[in-house]
Amino acid sequence: MIDMLAVSSAINRAKIDLSASPKGILSLESRTTIWIAMNDPADSEASYFNRTRLKVLCVNQVKSIWTRMFPADSGIDRMLQLTYALMGKSVDPGAAENDASRFLQNVIAKIGSNATTDPALMVADAATAMVVSACYRNPDYDTADNDVDDDELAPDSFETSYMCASAAAGGMNWMPVDQVNVEARRAFWMWYLDEAIPAVLRS
Repeated sequence: MIDMLAVSSAINRAKIDLSASPKGILSLESRTTIWIAMNDPADSEASYFNRTRLKVLCVNQVKSIWTRMFPADSGIDRMLQLTYALMGKSVDPGAAENDASRFLQNVIAKIGSNATTDPALMVADAATAMVVSACYRNPDYDTADNDVDDDELAPDSFETSYMCASAAAGGMNWMPVDQVNVEARRAFWMWYLDEAIPAVLRS
């Protein structure tokens, strides 16, 4: 059973963390504390579904950034469908991981990286990370390491919610505040804490 008091406490501490950040950052350390609290020690499969559903909600929340830039490209929807297939065990995880990696590689090769395309590229990165995570049913997938800072991770290790928040902000945590939309980043994280996590735990 999930300890809902622990989840609530972790969320409240995360809100304090977020409100204190002049850059609108919700730290990886705070998110990891929430993810650990959301795990059901008696049901690893339920923990996997909670983790994966949260990532799906995050990608859907920022999918419009991709759609505005590439209205004819259904790549993000395909990554979402692939994630659902992984959750339902109807696709081989190895094949799905390769498919997601190819998707991101093709996006990078096709659109490159610049101030205009970077937010959409971040959505693609988030969707790819979502699929890769869904390939592994280990409930500790996101919490096994002791990382506390998103920007200290290797680029291929960025977690889905971080890339979604970065897409919303138009830039990553390390970028100066005058180059990103801090309030859009903060709004994403407030949605994450107030709406996304409760929705997952109700499902």
